[in-house]
Amino acid sequence: MLYQKLNCYFSSNNQQALYSIFKGYFPIFKFSINNEILTIAEILLLCLIFSACADNSPNNPKDPDGSELSFEVVRSFPHDTLAFTQGLLVHNGFFYESTGKYGFSSLRKVQINTGEVLQKHDLAPGIFAEGLAFANEKFIQLSWRSQTGFVYQEDNFAVLSTFQYNREGWGLTFDGQDLIMSDGSDSLFYWDSESFSEKRAVAITSSGEPVFRLNELEYINGQIWANIWKSDSIAIINPDEGTVVSWLNLQGILSENESTFSADVLNGIAWDAVNNAIFVTGKYWPKVYQITIF
Repeated sequence: MLYQKLNCYFSSNNQQALYSIFKGYFPIFKFSINNEILTIAEILLLCLIFSACADNSPNNPKDPDGSELSFEVVRSFPHDTLAFTQGLLVHNGFFYESTGKYGFSSLRKVQINTGEVLQKHDLAPGIFAEGLAFANEKFIQLSWRSQTGFVYQEDNFAVLSTFQYNREGWGLTFDGQDLIMSDGSDSLFYWDSESFSEKRAVAITSSGEPVFRLNELEYINGQIWANIWKSDSIAIINPDEGTVVSWLNLQGILSENESTFSADVLNGIAWDAVNNAIFVTGKYWPKVYQITIF
């Protein structure tokens, strides 16, 4: 229950202090350690608490392992604010995007300069789409809890086959030999790119500590870039050792003027290998940003 979840974050003394504060500020507060009755106000407060805890987690490092990189926005491009971005890549001069949410999941081909959706395949309403990769001349798209992957023909998005896996699907990328997927944990999983069978798992660490909430992935110049869910950080990972060699903090890239009420978390990394260009975006964001790092 929710009170038990608070135990993960606060000592018993702090729990009682929080209870006293909440009860004083909110007369409708009916929370009891014994019967755990919740009001809307309490739920909102708990959301704020969990958000604060996430912001102070090791996944928003203040003293990261390796170097902390800076960024500069080179250009920005329009992005569909109805697109709940779960996967993003560049192929043959276009964005290909996997969008999530039940009833709204899709695979899209997008004109980079205009944000126009040129081609779209909608998934069944019961599928929540996740990561996306291009491997062996085919697109591979994950789903979240359905544990089903979809293999698409490159030109017309025809579904060639599906396959099953035994964990939640989050991020997906291709290193030229294997597919690499995340499931929101502190591990990355290597799959055979033809059979989709799991070959090995690699635990990811920073300063010797596990890095959880690994989300959308992109393989860039021999390194794995990973969005960290619920943070503005990207972990840049040595795939051989599973260690974070650099952190990239993109806090502030979405300005207040560009932000919308619906804008959600940073999620989406794409690399144009031909032009050596890196792009980032987020769920329901109005822009995709081309960045340079230093």
